[in-house]
Amino acid sequence: MAKWTKIWALGWMVLTVGLAAPVKVVAEPHVVASIKPLHALVAGVMRGVGSPQLLLDDTQSPHYFALKPSQARQLQKADIVFWIDPMLETPLAKLLGHMAPDAQHVAMMDQLGLVLHPNANAAAHANDRASTHNQDPEHDHDHEHDGHAKVNPHIWLDTSNAQKMVVLIRDRLATSDPAHAGDYAANAETLLQRLSDLENTAAAKLAGVKALRFIMQHDAFFYTERQFGLSAGLVVAADHDTPPGTAHLQALRDLVASGSIACVFSEPLGTPSQIDIIVGASSVRRATVDPVGIGLAAGPDLYFTMMTANFDAMARCLAGGAG
Repeated sequence: MAKWTKIWALGWMVLTVGLAAPVKVVAEPHVVASIKPLHALVAGVMRGVGSPQLLLDDTQSPHYFALKPSQARQLQKADIVFWIDPMLETPLAKLLGHMAPDAQHVAMMDQLGLVLHPNANAAAHANDRASTHNQDPEHDHDHEHDGHAKVNPHIWLDTSNAQKMVVLIRDRLATSDPAHAGDYAANAETLLQRLSDLENTAAAKLAGVKALRFIMQHDAFFYTERQFGLSAGLVVAADHDTPPGTAHLQALRDLVASGSIACVFSEPLGTPSQIDIIVGASSVRRATVDPVGIGLAAGPDLYFTMMTANFDAMARCLAGGAG
């Protein structure tokens, strides 16, 4: 009886010690991503581990925005902030230094190996921009915005860049959170395969329309044009925040009237009146493409939903179908 009493007491002591021992919980890093397409790639790598916070919503231009209190709190809590570059999220460079000084700031355009292109037609609009700024003091923006005339920041619209971004995201997360490195690696492999499939499907869809001329609302899709060998699209404006000059709009209108343009593409954040002026009374086909996923639910599938819709719209409109 004494023997069993000792065994019972020993067992109870082991159980008590086990219950009292602290359980080490490994928390995922607090991650913020600036815009929807980038957020989608980060969310895909983090699937099953945690959910990154999306910084900017559909109502905010990445070039000029003021943070809401809830967005400021996101930055203040962040361990890692993924963003594109000051040429896109112009105010964020200063905000990160003030609100997230201890976080990792991962600017995607700083990474080696990405395909980078200059802004399409930026030089052609230089006089229009200078004239507009001289006439309208509200357009006398910070000189940092002049970077828009050098490198096109819409890097995610090349799916090969998106693959490289996934690898970078995976590596940064694994370094910060080694306990979940295996999860990040597995998720990245899934994303890389999906992106490869997306690229192959897009190449097949766009193969027959490479020689056709078109007009874009602004030059975001220059990356898509170059990746798939499309004719370089003419652009209405170098960016959404700089209105085109009258002479430029008239030149585009004349091209449309001549019948040499297969399709005119607008964007959800663009100015519809500019497209209406260019199209005039012509019967040129029109379609909508979206570089940032306006109206789509943020999450790991957004990039694929957005890009598939863009590829479909481009292929149908250029080929002669409804956009």
